[in-house]
Amino acid sequence: MPRFHFNQMKKDYNEMTIDELEELKEKLLKDYRVFRFNKMMGQLENTLKIRETRRDIARVTTILHEYELGIRNK
Repeated sequence: MPRFHFNQMKKDYNEMTIDELEELKEKLLKDYRVFRFNKMMGQLENTLKIRETRRDIARVTTILHEYELGIRNK
């Protein structure tokens, strides 16, 4: 997943449907596990990817939770 400026990324997340957000969350979780494993094996060159991915997961989870609570309209 290419990295964008935060405002552009935020805009993209806000425009996604619930199904797209759930798929993205699954992909991000898978990537996060791979990054952590590669870090333990000493194969991860850019350790910043772990933090960025963890924060992206939090953003997507927050948006999904807001939909559940009715804060965001579908």
